[in-house]
Amino acid sequence: MTLRPLRLPSDLKTLAEIIPPAFQYPDNDAWSMQPEEVESFVDSINGIRRLWPLMVAAAALSPSMRDVFRGFVWEEGGQMVGSANVLRQGASDRWYIGNVAVLPDYRRRGIARRLVEACMDLARERGAKTIMLDVVAGNVPAVSLYERLGFEQFSGLAYLTLAAEHDLPPHALPEPARLEVGSIFDWRPRYVLAERITPPHVRRYAPVEEAAFRRPAALRMLSPVIRLATGMDNRGITARDGGGAVIATGLIAARRRAGGVNELNLMLDPGADELGPALIAAVAGAVRQISPGRRIDLTVPHWQEGLIGAALAVGFTRRLDEHTMGIHVGTG
Repeated sequence: MTLRPLRLPSDLKTLAEIIPPAFQYPDNDAWSMQPEEVESFVDSINGIRRLWPLMVAAAALSPSMRDVFRGFVWEEGGQMVGSANVLRQGASDRWYIGNVAVLPDYRRRGIARRLVEACMDLARERGAKTIMLDVVAGNVPAVSLYERLGFEQFSGLAYLTLAAEHDLPPHALPEPARLEVGSIFDWRPRYVLAERITPPHVRRYAPVEEAAFRRPAALRMLSPVIRLATGMDNRGITARDGGGAVIATGLIAARRRAGGVNELNLMLDPGADELGPALIAAVAGAVRQISPGRRIDLTVPHWQEGLIGAALAVGFTRRLDEHTMGIHVGTG
C-alpha cells in the first residue's frame, strides 16, 4: 500500500482509466459519470498528456501555472486504485480539491481520507489560506469524512441537464439587454458581477478577489493549442442591460469532436431574475450554435434560486445537487 504524489505526465493514462469506474454508483445512477461525460473527461486527460511539454514551459514563465494540476494516488499491488487532485484557484491563496476517486472494491478502507489529507498538506505548504471541495449531497459517508476533517458546508451547486433533442423556446434577450459571447480571458465582467451579488455566507470561504478570476498570460498563449488537443472550445459569456451594466456572466465549454457533453455555468443578478428564462434559452442556443447535437450540463449555485427555477422552466432537469464545503487553513 503506497500513497505517493501524482507523477505527470506518466500517471495521466491510468487516471483516465480509473476515474470513470471510480465514479460509478449502482445504487444512485444519477451520481455516476455518464458515457458522454466519460468521453469528455478522457479527451481532456489525453489532451493534457499531449500538451505536457508546453505546460511545463508555461509553468516556467508563469508561477501560478505550477499549481494547476497536482495531486496524489494510492497504489496496492503495484496498481493505482485511488486518486485526488488539488489545484490553486487562479493566482489566489484559495485551493480546490477534486476528483477524489477510489475504485469500488477498495472503499471503506480509509483511502479517501489519506488522499484528501495529503492534498490538504500540499495546499498548506504552497501557502493556501482556504481549501474547498464539492461532494454529492446524498453521499453521506463522504460528507461525514469531510466534516471530520474540519470542512464546513457553506454553499451548494445544482447540476441540471438539457437533452440534445429538447426544443428551446425562442432564444433572444428582450431589448435593450444583450448577450455577448467572447473570450474566457475577459475575466473582469465575471469579477464585477460576483463582487456585486455574492452573498456573505459564500464569501466566508470564497471571497471575491481579482486573483481568483485572472488567468495566467501563459495559458492565453496556449489556448489555441489546448482547444485542438482537448476538443473543447471555451468561451466567456456576458449579458448587459441597456445601460451597459453586467447582469449575467458565465463560461461555456463546448465540444468540437463527436460525442461528449457541453458544459455551462451561469450567474445572474437577482435583480434581473425576470430575464432568467430568456437568458438561459439564449445561452443554450449559443452553445448549440457552437456545438450542436449534444446535451448541455448547467451548473448553478444554490443561492441563485431564481436562475435554477428559470432553467427548469426552459426544459432543464435537475440531475443532482452537491454541497460546497470549505476549511480555513491559514491566516493573514
